[in-house]
Amino acid sequence: MDNNGSGFGKLGLIIADSHSALGLEVAAKLKVTPLEVESKPFPNGELDLRRISDVSGLDVCILSSLHAGYDTVRELRLICSSIRGSAARVFGVFPFVRDGKSDHVKRFGETVAYKDTAMQISSSGLDVIAIFDQHSSQHPYFYDTTHYRLRIVHHVYLMRILIEYAMAHSDLFDSVLALDDGGFKRNKKIAEMLKKPVSFIVKERDPDTREISIEKSKIVGNVAGQKVAAFDDMLQGGGTLETGAKIAKRYGAKEISFFVVHNDFTPTTFNRINPLLEDGTIDRIFILETIPLKDRKKWHKNLTVISPAALIADVINRIHTEGHMRELFLEI
Repeated sequence: MDNNGSGFGKLGLIIADSHSALGLEVAAKLKVTPLEVESKPFPNGELDLRRISDVSGLDVCILSSLHAGYDTVRELRLICSSIRGSAARVFGVFPFVRDGKSDHVKRFGETVAYKDTAMQISSSGLDVIAIFDQHSSQHPYFYDTTHYRLRIVHHVYLMRILIEYAMAHSDLFDSVLALDDGGFKRNKKIAEMLKKPVSFIVKERDPDTREISIEKSKIVGNVAGQKVAAFDDMLQGGGTLETGAKIAKRYGAKEISFFVVHNDFTPTTFNRINPLLEDGTIDRIFILETIPLKDRKKWHKNLTVISPAALIADVINRIHTEGHMRELFLEI
């Protein structure tokens, strides 16, 4: 890739500790040597960060997965602080941004955590950011482009990688299944792209426990005897996938495969999902690993990791060269 066609100087890449393996893949795609930053905890757990490489006159990209494994947003702000005044421009590319599920008040007294996270990122000193597959279309508008240096927020869909994979392996499924009415619009659009029929689950909850009833839930459409695929932006605790798979199999689905962008796993996700892969309740899961996957070797072989590095590198290069994002736009 061309790393010099920018009005902001040569491209420099800083890989945060939050997902160094993905960062090194991206650096290889860009054919750049990452800038050196030393990040380690003080004895009390606080971050001790020092920039070692010279960034004078560079167009610096900070690549970080802003997950909740540790204070990744604080790390981002410290990196920005170490660069300010030296680099020609600083932009951030974040495969994952934490607090995406907390984007509106659902019960009295709740706060909107994502807005607070967006404000911390906005005020960090970045000029441009790219975020991926946000849980809600309103997320990009939580960033403040009026009062800080931040001027541009690009929202790009890594889901494109999963759709293209599904297109290349169309023999894996016969139809698309939306796991709930909220995901119907996305899965309907994807089904149209893949030229497959679409169905969706109507969930029924127990009035006392609020637990989803497998027996009372229904599927609108036909999955009997079919290999179905479901696309979702995020896998956390695994409850949505488990109930979706069980309902699909109850209605006669032959196989069910899940295509998921963000592996925002909880400490209990492995113990919930891996047995379902082992006993065939879930046939396959495809993820992009925007967050480092723990215990990778322990997962069942039918959990497949697909790297998003090439598309992320393309986004970085387009920002660096001030190119257009229109070719990457995905209406889902």
